[in-house]
Amino acid sequence: MKKILLFISIFIASLALAAQDGITVHFMRQNPYSQYSSPSAFLPYNGHVGVTGISNVNISVQNSDLFYKRLFGCNNEGTVTTLRLNNFADQLSPKCNFLNSNIGVNLIDFGFRVKQMYFSFSYRIRSDEYFFYNQDVVALPVHGNMYYADQNKTATPTLSLSLNAYQEISLGIQAEITPQIYIGVRPKLLFGLAHAKTRSADASIYTNPEDYSISISHHFDTELSCFIPYEINTDTSGQAGIQFHPEKLRSDWPNMFKNVGASIDLGFTYRINNMFGVSASVLDLGFICWKTNNYQLLSSTTDAGHYYNDGSFIFSGLTYDDIERIKENPEAIKKELLGYFPLETSSVKTFTSMLAGRFIVEGYCNVGKHHRFTALFQGRIVNKYFMPSFTIAWNGTFLNIFDLCVNYTIARKSYGNLGLGVGFNLGVFHIYASTDNFFGFFNSKSPLRSLLNTPSANLQAGIVFDWGKLQETKLGVIKYQKKNNPGD
Repeated sequence: MKKILLFISIFIASLALAAQDGITVHFMRQNPYSQYSSPSAFLPYNGHVGVTGISNVNISVQNSDLFYKRLFGCNNEGTVTTLRLNNFADQLSPKCNFLNSNIGVNLIDFGFRVKQMYFSFSYRIRSDEYFFYNQDVVALPVHGNMYYADQNKTATPTLSLSLNAYQEISLGIQAEITPQIYIGVRPKLLFGLAHAKTRSADASIYTNPEDYSISISHHFDTELSCFIPYEINTDTSGQAGIQFHPEKLRSDWPNMFKNVGASIDLGFTYRINNMFGVSASVLDLGFICWKTNNYQLLSSTTDAGHYYNDGSFIFSGLTYDDIERIKENPEAIKKELLGYFPLETSSVKTFTSMLAGRFIVEGYCNVGKHHRFTALFQGRIVNKYFMPSFTIAWNGTFLNIFDLCVNYTIARKSYGNLGLGVGFNLGVFHIYASTDNFFGFFNSKSPLRSLLNTPSANLQAGIVFDWGKLQETKLGVIKYQKKNNPGD
């Protein structure tokens, strides 16, 4: 069981250095990758070509409660003096705390314009991870079961994990239907690399305040898949272990393309006039069908002896006979106790996972040719949890070569996110960098502590070549020209 949990933890940790795509680039109108979050947005170029591996790199993480300053107490010199576990546990949300992360890297991407339509193609590696936990997951081991007995309540630790790592091949089409209406669509072909999801992972632990007997029941249902060959085995004592087979990678490399899925991005923009406009987008609406190295892990409290009663493991203390049995054969007692919490592993032919889709609605106001103010709301639903955020932003362009964006975002348990994005477009050479939380990198004496103390950290940067700069058609100009054309 420990090895299984370690395997899942490695999945999370491998992606934690990498929430949703950075929102700052969305507002940078000169950036070709603004169309990833707004498929219908007008792109002011005749074409663009990315640089493999460095044209668009996005790494971001959101963390609701796991902060360095809550866990450790420091003196004036910044040296850790105390471990503040009680303080950390008491400040958690009773029902929902989360850690979610995202990474995206473009390997191939390019685009070109044909009259009023812009076509783009990209091949990306992406991963999305969402980990939710309630307060009891931390409070139970920190405070102990007697903390709950004193309050005569049941501890209910609950976990929820959703992880998808995959390849994405997309074809984007943005079209100007009329000078006022733009639409965008991006169908995507997906090939899954790794997947982990808990359908249920919860327990109920009650300590009777009168006789201090402990009643435990639990449910655990998780599915795993990975293109890297591995297997999970369970021995006679119920212990599970995982074994990887890297030597099979050379022969099993086609597994990278066997977990097939599809998704789509949709966008709509309406220009009310030359100054105001609104738009809406639905992103990552899709699924992946997993077929390689699939396992399902199941566990629930089972009747395995005299400690079982009415669906729960009941422990009322050790008798003299129990102590003697432990002395004689401690391994047998261990095996007996594990029998109440068996872990069953089974190979599964196929299962389907949904992507963490999101929606965006926004309104903007242009002030002259070079300044735009925007208010944006976005949200997504993951494992029945709704994750909303609201952003206000300003984007300005200067001398036709410098692109600047400043924005402020309010998200769940995160209220100090000042975003900053800059871009330089020198001829066809375009370099940019952005972050959704600029001050998150400077809120402590060391860079590492700053990142561990911020609820949101994001960095998106790259180099891209674009050419043939254009301007949006002014509304009313075309009609005026036709009206005054003698040939009409």
